[in-house]
Amino acid sequence: MIWIIGGTKDGRDILEKLVDEKNKKDILISTATSYGGELLKKYTSNNKKNIQVICKKLDEEQMEKVITEKNINTVVDASHPYAENVSRSILKVTKKLGTKYVRFEREMLDYGDENVFKFETLQEMNDFVLKYQNKNILSTLGSNNLEEIKVMGEKNNLFVRILPTTASIQKAENLGYLPKNIIAIQGPFDKNLNLAMLKSFKIDFLITKESGKTGGEKEKIDACKEFGTTVLILKRPFVNYRNVYSDIDKLINHI
Repeated sequence: MIWIIGGTKDGRDILEKLVDEKNKKDILISTATSYGGELLKKYTSNNKKNIQVICKKLDEEQMEKVITEKNINTVVDASHPYAENVSRSILKVTKKLGTKYVRFEREMLDYGDENVFKFETLQEMNDFVLKYQNKNILSTLGSNNLEEIKVMGEKNNLFVRILPTTASIQKAENLGYLPKNIIAIQGPFDKNLNLAMLKSFKIDFLITKESGKTGGEKEKIDACKEFGTTVLILKRPFVNYRNVYSDIDKLINHI
């Protein structure tokens, strides 16, 4: 059985390719949230390929249990580039058990140097932003980092773009974000929609991650360049992956 660690469009794309290929192995795909599971329904509704789904966060002990109980012989790590704890855990577990591990890593974008600042940590980014006041800031980091960046709104007007789920909106409200500063909408977005948001909220700084070419990142950056918005980037964490591929077809050929 092949285990795809998903929760990303990459994971769904790999699953779709495996379903289309003459793959005779059973497939397990995992995602940390029930929302991620909802996005997989189109692949599991007919379930001709015996696709199994796990919708919860797994610690190392649970990962080891999945591999042994499901008789997993190959793990495809297609987790988000910023889910480094997931990758480090599964790297450790697969090495311990001798299970084949393959990583899908998104290609990086060339952000250029004009109006672009990169930061190793959110604390560094906070320190940079707090030098300014009365700026309009749009965070596209999602709901996971709402608490860490909230300080930016002390001297500035901080908007947060998050998923339109009850959990995400509730988290933002519990942290004290006002409804007028919460943009709850499902991406990815084309350049024109990104541009419309930048113009509507007169955004001076846009916060993003080095997420790569998947998921509308290029369109977001292109909109910033056109409107003159400064881009603040949280750098991608370093993980010492094994067997890394940025091409899905080559990855599938390897497994």
